Amino acid sequence: MLNLSRVLLAAMLLVCAVAWGATLESIPNQRLVNGSHVANPDGIIGADATSEIDQLLINVEKKTGAQVAVVAVESIGQSDIFTFAQHLFERWGIGNKARDDGLLVLLVKDQHAIRLHTGYGLEGTLPDVICKRIEHDYMVPAFTTGRYDDGLLAGLNAVAKLLSDPAYAQSLKPAENPEISTSWEIFKYVVAITGVIIILITFGIKSLNGYFLSTSDGGRNTPKAMRWTRKQWLMLYAAIPALIVAGYDQLPIISPILMCSVTLYGYFILTMIIQAWRQQQTINVLFKKNRCNKYAVINELITSQQSFWGWMALLFPLPFLVYYFYYLSRKSYYRNHPRNCPKCQASMRKLSEQEEDKFLSQAQQMEETLHSVDHDVWQCNACEATTSWGYSGTETKYEKCPKCKSLAYVEESGRTLVSPTYSTRGKGETIHACQFCGHRKTSTYSISMLRDNSSSDSSSSSSSASSSSSSSGDNWGGGNSGGGGASSNW
Repeated sequence: MLNLSRVLLAAMLLVCAVAWGATLESIPNQRLVNGSHVANPDGIIGADATSEIDQLLINVEKKTGAQVAVVAVESIGQSDIFTFAQHLFERWGIGNKARDDGLLVLLVKDQHAIRLHTGYGLEGTLPDVICKRIEHDYMVPAFTTGRYDDGLLAGLNAVAKLLSDPAYAQSLKPAENPEISTSWEIFKYVVAITGVIIILITFGIKSLNGYFLSTSDGGRNTPKAMRWTRKQWLMLYAAIPALIVAGYDQLPIISPILMCSVTLYGYFILTMIIQAWRQQQTINVLFKKNRCNKYAVINELITSQQSFWGWMALLFPLPFLVYYFYYLSRKSYYRNHPRNCPKCQASMRKLSEQEEDKFLSQAQQMEETLHSVDHDVWQCNACEATTSWGYSGTETKYEKCPKCKSLAYVEESGRTLVSPTYSTRGKGETIHACQFCGHRKTSTYSISMLRDNSSSDSSSSSSSASSSSSSSGDNWGGGNSGGGGASSNW
């Protein structure tokens, strides 16, 4: 189980390259070559053990009719063992077509994984729990010390006895909580897959936005004090969660799924509390600065982080749903916070929407009309000097005009100039216009060629026919599987 945890950790770190391993096509069907039941392309099984296994399985087929295939490979790349086994089983058609009494024993060395994959007809004789017991009691103990020959022989001898005498199942030692073990395996894979997807998306977005400290653009809207380096971020959000899962993988507890879920939930809440604390520290630093625009800067910072805390409230409603509403209230607090005149240091007051219009330029009034920017005007109670601050909308479709600089530049229309064909690319046109100064810009773009799916469909049909032919060929019996069996790791 330890190695699976390492695989989980490596996947969530996202720093290892894609591993190239065996494919369905690259695994030799020895039944076609020399009638053997064993495919051993990477030499994992010794020659003597291969002969002994082959003879054992030939005798099993003669006595019971059941067909057993053994495959031992170094790697299957990023494929999971269950899916790979199912596809290989169907490709070869192991077992009699009428009885579906086939069994595939698949060993993947780099994943430290073994799987017994049964056909429909063997699910009664070799149910999932019995497959798990065979792996757990006869195969995994030998595999942990690198004795692949001994482990396979021990497990296959147990299989042979079961196929010859189903009552033999009663003498097998019980595996340790097989239901809990299977659920835990599923939980780990779900966490791994979900974690990898979330980390890939988040890491990519943050890299594009210049979030990480090693980037040169300053992190756009995120101050340095609130950012991490790439290594720090991966440690916090990938490595430590993976280590938590790996740790529970080694602990002999009754409810590992519940305990691990609670621990992960608590850990991520802790990371968010740290992030909230860092943001507040940044706000405190800005607040102490003797600058009139500090309130606008703080408001902009809070606005830039609003979507992040919205997601946190959705994913971790306890306690961040309450915090999110408090967070929104802080925007209004800093935007309307009393301030002093930058000229005479006297107190200022915020003008109403009606009062402020005469102090706004025509461009600013247009921005307010378009709701691209909301302007606040403050007037000094002593010298009557005015200062304005603009607050951009979080989801405005308008951009800054390259001519007048107002936030009123928008895509006005678009059309296709030249339609694409199957042999040539097309051409399109977009028109951007400023709603204030009238500046217009026409841009062209390329449209991809049309794709002819008929050739690929034909190729696919041919491939499917070929695959179907090989799956139900004369080499094995044309059997099928519903995905029964079990997998174990060491």
